[in-house]
Amino acid sequence: MSLSPNEASGALRDITLTERRSVSALGYQMAYPHLILWGVIWVFGYSANAAHLGWDPLWLVLSALGSAGSFFIGWYMSRGRAKTFDWRYGASFLVFILFVFAQFAIMKPRADAQLAAFFPVLVSVYYALIGIWTRGLRMLFLAVALFAVTMGGFFWLPQYFDWLMAVAGGGGLILGGFWLRSV
Repeated sequence: MSLSPNEASGALRDITLTERRSVSALGYQMAYPHLILWGVIWVFGYSANAAHLGWDPLWLVLSALGSAGSFFIGWYMSRGRAKTFDWRYGASFLVFILFVFAQFAIMKPRADAQLAAFFPVLVSVYYALIGIWTRGLRMLFLAVALFAVTMGGFFWLPQYFDWLMAVAGGGGLILGGFWLRSV
């Protein structure tokens, strides 16, 4: 039995669509625990900012814990798996870190609010790029939502910005993680 050109074309189209969906689903499975972890960190960090607890190294400690947790999650999830994500993700993250250092060296933030808004915007850009690379519309949606909450809160609700980022930013990452997990 032979396939007609139209049947072969349709089969190839179905295979391509299945491959795209598989890549997106795998990306979601790899990303969801990171979103939940960082969502919890944001809830604590931004709540502490909003409550004016005044412990300056808090974000440094939370960031170190989150980075170590993300490393552990990545290591744990990759055990026994074939290589699922290539070096570009790690290299992109490194580029973002270098960008942050260069940005702060060139244009030093003048207010804590600028720092508090800068990182969620940077994270939303990173999530958007992941969504574009993997055709993961859910990641792209999360990126747009995080960007909108951050920018809206920074410009229109500056007096409530830290609480907004704790609840909508951190809570949104947690809910987004569970949303990605459901795929």
